[in-house]
This record gives sequence, C-alpha cells and structure tokens, in this order.
Amino acid sequence: MKSFKSLILTGLLLAAATSSYAVKAIDNGTKFGSGEDSIRCMENVSLLNSYFKIKSYEEAYNSFKIVFDECPQAAGRTLYNNGVTLIKYKLNNEKDAAKKKEWFDLLMDCYEKRIVYFGKDPKYPESYIRGRQAIDYIELSGDKNFAEKVMPWLEKSVAERGSASEPGVVDYYFRILTFQYKNDPEKYKESYINNYLKMDKLLAGSIATNEKNRDAYKQTRNNVNATFIASGAADCSTLDGVFAKKVDEAKDNVIDLTTIIKLYRSAKCTESDVYFAASAAAHQLNPTSETAAGCGYQAIKKEDYNKALDYFNEAIALVEPGENADSIKYEYQYIITGVLMTQRKYSEAKAAALKAIQYDPTQGEPYMALARMYTDPSANPYKDDKILAKTVYWAAVDKLERAKAIDPDLTEMAQSLINQYRKYYPSKEDVFFKPELKVGESFHIGGWINETVRCRD
Repeated sequence: MKSFKSLILTGLLLAAATSSYAVKAIDNGTKFGSGEDSIRCMENVSLLNSYFKIKSYEEAYNSFKIVFDECPQAAGRTLYNNGVTLIKYKLNNEKDAAKKKEWFDLLMDCYEKRIVYFGKDPKYPESYIRGRQAIDYIELSGDKNFAEKVMPWLEKSVAERGSASEPGVVDYYFRILTFQYKNDPEKYKESYINNYLKMDKLLAGSIATNEKNRDAYKQTRNNVNATFIASGAADCSTLDGVFAKKVDEAKDNVIDLTTIIKLYRSAKCTESDVYFAASAAAHQLNPTSETAAGCGYQAIKKEDYNKALDYFNEAIALVEPGENADSIKYEYQYIITGVLMTQRKYSEAKAAALKAIQYDPTQGEPYMALARMYTDPSANPYKDDKILAKTVYWAAVDKLERAKAIDPDLTEMAQSLINQYRKYYPSKEDVFFKPELKVGESFHIGGWINETVRCRD
C-alpha cells in the first residue's frame, strides 16, 4: 500500500496535469489555449463565423464575447471587424443610457485590443485602426468635446496612411482642423491653410490610385474644399500672404500650381497677382481650362481684351468632359460676352450671350446682358428715327421678363430695369404716326438686334 505521503504527491501531480491541460489562450499567450479551453475556443470561432454570415447577431455576439475574452488572437483581425459590427448592433438597440455607455466602452476596448494583438498588421496597422476608432468615437460617444480625444488618432492615421487614408477619416480630420482654426484664427491660420493643401494633394492621390472608392474620395475632396472656403481663412489677402512665395517655389510643379489655382478660384480671388502668376506658370507647363482662364482674367485686368478673348476661348476648348463641363463653359462664355460688350462689339456679344444660354439655359444673366446691349443709344439701329428707336425697349423688356422667369435671384434687378424701360416705349401718338407699328401685332427690329417683338403702348 502506498504511503499517505505518496498519495498526496500523486494527487498534486494529477491536479497539475489537469490544470495544464485546460488553459485559456489569454492566460498563456497562445492562439487557442490548450485542452478543453482550446476546443471551446475553436468551437466558438466556428459558431461566430456561421452566425455572423446569416446575420444572426445575437447568437454571433455570444460566441464573439467568448473568443474576445478567452482567445483574442484565434480569429485574426476578422474577430475585431465582426466584433465592431456586433457591438454597434447591441449599442444601437439598447434603450438604457447606462447600458449604452457600457456597450460603447466595449466598442473602444475592441479597438484597443485589436491594436495590442494586430496593431502591426502590414495591411491594416494601428494607423488604420485608429482612424476607424476615431470615427466611431465621434459618432457614438456623445462627447461634445471629442476633438481633444480623437485628434491624435486622426493625425496618426492620416500622417501614416497618406493617400490610403479612408475618406471618412480625412473628412473628420479636416473638420476638426477647421474647428480649431475658427476657435483661434491667429494661432492656426497658417497651419490650417498648409493642412488644407496637404489634404487636397492627398485626396488627389487617392482619386488617382483608388478606383474602387474614387467617387467617395471625390465627394470628400468637395467637402474639404467647401469647408475650407466657408471657414473664412481663404480671404484674398491671406491667400496672397501664404502663396506668394509658394508660387515661385512651385513654378516647375504643375500639380502644386494647379492646386493653388483651384483654391483661388474657389475663393473668388481671380484678380490676385498671385493667381495670375500661378496660372501663367502652369499654362506654360500644361495648358488646361483653368490655367487659360487665369491668364484670361489677367488680360482683362490689363485691359488687353483681344488677348483675354483668346484665352477664354481656349479655356472653353480645354474643358474636360464631365457632369460640370457645360456649367464651366457657360461661365467662360459669359465672360466673353462681357468682354465684347466692353468693346461695344454688340453683334459678337449677342452671339456670345446666346451661346452662353445654350451651355446653361437656367441662367438669367445673358438675358440681362442682351437687354443692356439693346438699350445702348450708341448701338441703336434707328438712330435717325426717334420713334422707331424706342422699339428696342420692347425687345429689352422681353429679355428681362425671360431672366425673371428662369432665375428668381434676378427678379428684383430685372423688375427695376423693366419699370425704367417701359417709360421709353413708343407712345400712342408715336404709333399713330408710324403705320408699320400696330399695337398687338408683330414688328421686326432690324440691324444687329434682329428681333421680332410685339407692339405695345
């Protein structure tokens, strides 16, 4: 018979053997653990994947939590991708505020644990994880002072991932930069503008290299541009102070020059010498619609109208096909109209205005321009006939009525001119002495105006 001491020793050895046989992965740093705990882990990884695929999220969550707590490396980064979805599902369906907070804390813990175990993943490293964590913190935490918490995460994500940064990360990052600038313009103005340039360049790279998410990146770039312009940082004098030296530094870099040109156009600073210099330099390197327009604006400022016309016609020819192409062509064509009016080349100006209308029939300005041309005494086709000379006001009012009908923003200005021009209509006595004028019937105005109008008094 074994001695009592021997039995005790045997029992201790058996207990140790059983204990080492069932060890959780979280405790020994392995992927699955050992013994029964290893089997439990693998079973729940399988259940998690199966339930998640059929969107049975309640059951999937139960398996997720076991794997998350006991063997956090077992399912790779998929565990954490699915975990975020499952925790958000629980959070969004929770009514109790205190429990919602618990779910949110677990969500943040899910991100933190992923960084611990998979933060050095070559494809989705910590910088990627932090970007997603920041978005969820902003959207789900309820923390009004989220900027201080998430800014280091966003900065790390954008700095390390560059053009591979997710659109939402860039969008939120720039919104917070804008918030900082608005709260302390003196401190942040220059860095804010420089960061805008970095984001624009980054997004340009994203659009060029990421075909799958190209539309999302384009929308983000539009958001960033709109946010920057609305921030107030883009006033012309400030832009000049920042970019005067940068244009000279970038004189051989068409990408940087193009960014500056777009920024000035968005800020409506197209009379700036810096904008002109950037346009001229870029036009030499790679002529585009925007560079040609920039050179055209400079020619207008110098009153070199013939050169301006050449540049804006070139700008129209260089507009790239796209959803905004006709809108851009309209803008340049309307400028051509104005230049020709300045030169009192009304026949050509009228043709330009009608072409502008073809590009964008919703705009009323060309009709306003036609009304002003028609009523210029120096261009009246009936200078030797005081009565017929008044008929141009019928044509002018017709154009103003059209401007009002299609462009409500012009209503007040157009109506003011209508009230003024009606005073110059041919009177009843005038009509009486001109048999070709019959109230209610048509009359053709000749010359360059070449319009058929209805006689009225």
